[in-house]
Amino acid sequence: MKKDRIVTIISNKEVAKDIYEMKLQVADFPDDIRGGQFIHIALPNEVHLLRRPFCIADFDEKEKTIDVFYAVVGEGTALLSTLEEGQALKALFPLGNGFYFDSNVKKVAMVGGGMGVAVLPAIPTADPNLEYVSFLGFANKNKVILVDELKKKGEVYIATDDGSVGVKGFVTSLLKQCLDYVKPDVIVCCGPEIMYKSLKKEMEGIDIPIYVSLERRMGCGIGACLVCNCKVKTANGEKYLRACADGPIFNLEDIVL
Repeated sequence: MKKDRIVTIISNKEVAKDIYEMKLQVADFPDDIRGGQFIHIALPNEVHLLRRPFCIADFDEKEKTIDVFYAVVGEGTALLSTLEEGQALKALFPLGNGFYFDSNVKKVAMVGGGMGVAVLPAIPTADPNLEYVSFLGFANKNKVILVDELKKKGEVYIATDDGSVGVKGFVTSLLKQCLDYVKPDVIVCCGPEIMYKSLKKEMEGIDIPIYVSLERRMGCGIGACLVCNCKVKTANGEKYLRACADGPIFNLEDIVL
C-alpha cells in the first residue's frame, strides 16, 4: 500500500490556454517512480471529497520535486488553479504500473495527444540511457505544452488539427510517415481513446510493440472502487481490469476499444 505524503506547491502557473503546470516539493521523496505512474491529490476543502489523479509529468530525485500538468475542466481543477506557492496538500503516489522496457530496447518513440503529452517527460527521466523521439499532437497552437522540455530529451515532431504548429493532421499519421526514418524498437503512447483506435489502424501489419497509458475516470486510485475498469483480452478471454491498479499501462493489442 502506498502511503499518503505531504507535498508543497513551489509554483502553479498557466502555461497554455486553461492548462497549468504545478511543481511540488516532496520532503519524503519516493525512490521508485516510473514514467507513466500517477499522483492522487486531495483538494484542500471538505466539498470535493474525491481526489484528482494526474500523471507524474516529470520528477527530480535530487531536488525532490514532481511536475504535474492539468487542464481546468471542472470545479476541482478550477480550485486547484487558484492555489498558491507554499500551500501544502495530501497526495498518494506513485500509483499504477509505469513503463518498463526490455533489455533489447534501444530507441523509444513516444506519442502524446493533448494532455496525454504530459505523461512523456518522466519516461526518459526514469530510463535516461535510451534514445527517444517524441510525436506530439495538439488541437492548435494555444494548447501546445512541453515541447522545449521534450526537445532536451530527443527529436520532436508536432502535428496540430489546424496546422497552426507543425504539420496539419493526426499525430498517429505523422508517426507512421516517420517510421522508416526513426526505426523505434517500441512505441509508447498516451492520449484519448480515439487516438488509440487511430494508432491501431495506422500500425496494422507493422511489427513494433505498442504500449499505451489508459485515461479513465478514477475514484479511489488504488483499485478498490472499480470506477476505472477497462476491458482487456487475456489468455482466459476478455475480462475487466482496473486502470489504476492493473494499469494504466497496457499493450495496445490487448485493449478492447
